[in-house]
Amino acid sequence: MTFQTNSAFKPRMIGAVPVLEIDNPFAKAMISLQGGQVLSYQPKGQEKVLWLSPLADMVEGKAIRGGVPICWPWFGPRQEGGPNHGFARTELWKFELTDTLETGETRVVLSLPIDSIPEWDGKAGLTIEIIVGKTLRISLTSRNTGARKVEISQALHTYFTVSNTDLIWIEGLDGKRYLDEADDSRACIQEGDVIIQGEVDRTYIDDSECCILHDPGLGRKITIKKSGSNGTVVWSPGPVRAEKMHDVPTFDYKSMVCVETITLPQVSVGLEPGGSHVMVAEIFVG
Repeated sequence: MTFQTNSAFKPRMIGAVPVLEIDNPFAKAMISLQGGQVLSYQPKGQEKVLWLSPLADMVEGKAIRGGVPICWPWFGPRQEGGPNHGFARTELWKFELTDTLETGETRVVLSLPIDSIPEWDGKAGLTIEIIVGKTLRISLTSRNTGARKVEISQALHTYFTVSNTDLIWIEGLDGKRYLDEADDSRACIQEGDVIIQGEVDRTYIDDSECCILHDPGLGRKITIKKSGSNGTVVWSPGPVRAEKMHDVPTFDYKSMVCVETITLPQVSVGLEPGGSHVMVAEIFVG
């Protein structure tokens, strides 16, 4: 594998994957250039916030299970063909810069030009800005660099470390409509907080500003704020589905849950030539 960086920063390799490591006064983090994917985030004095499978495929061209995969330019399967969740999460992104902000936080910018992809008839430029500090802030910018309108759906497919899915609950989605993907996409309305029982795969039509993941087992709550998003996915594979996943250790599925910031495939974002869209997720403990 070859990769491009600026002269000031050389990433190290984990398997066949180049990664950037960050350690500042506020937190530690690790970012994969493959997929432009945050793999870990740990505020000082706290447990790890993001879950990364110990069996994750750290090989060229394969999706990495855990952290914050970028699903783009479609989320989920696609009738027209192509890889599940799009191709951005397996492409090699270009390292643009890293710098220290006046706050002491670390900023990393990666880019991915899309000129010709057989499964997607469009041209675009992607930029991801990652700010590591007391919070983790991820901003994904999509720009249409082609001559005609394109439609995109996308996700920051965030895996969170939890003590046990039996103990947690997710606040902020009460009263929201959702599709129950584990039950033939049945339309439902959320009543109260989200509780994890068995397999949970729910796509919420949700313009709310934040969700809060409560985890009494670790004595913490994680707030997920977002913008530029019209949906939230809550996903936990449960025992039956997890057993079929080669990169999830037995019973380890109970130590993670996904709360994903998305733009819905059913309500995709239209980008006119020269147009852009920014989707942001900000994560903090407290």
